[in-house]
Amino acid sequence: MQHHCEVCASFNPGAEFGKGYRVVDVSFAERTVHLCVAHARIAENNGVTSFDELRDIYGSGRRSYVPRRGPSTSTPSERRQSVGRRASDV
Repeated sequence: MQHHCEVCASFNPGAEFGKGYRVVDVSFAERTVHLCVAHARIAENNGVTSFDELRDIYGSGRRSYVPRRGPSTSTPSERRQSVGRRASDV
C-alpha cells in the first residue's frame, strides 16, 4: 500500500503525487508518522524531537496538520461499536 505524507494529505486531500514522491516513517513514542522527504527535512532542521513538537511546527493556532491519530487501517464500510458520546448522537 502506498502511504502519503500526513501533512500533504491535510493540505490537499486526494492529491496524486508523482514518481519522485517518497514517504518516510518518522517514529515517536506516541505513534509513527508518515512524512514526505521535504516535510521530514523541515522537521529535522527545526530540531523536532517529539510528536507534540511536530504537531506544533505543522500547526496554525489550535489546528495542526498532523492528526493525533494515525491513518486508520479499518475500511469505511466497517461499523463503529458505539454511535457516539452524546445522548443525542444517532
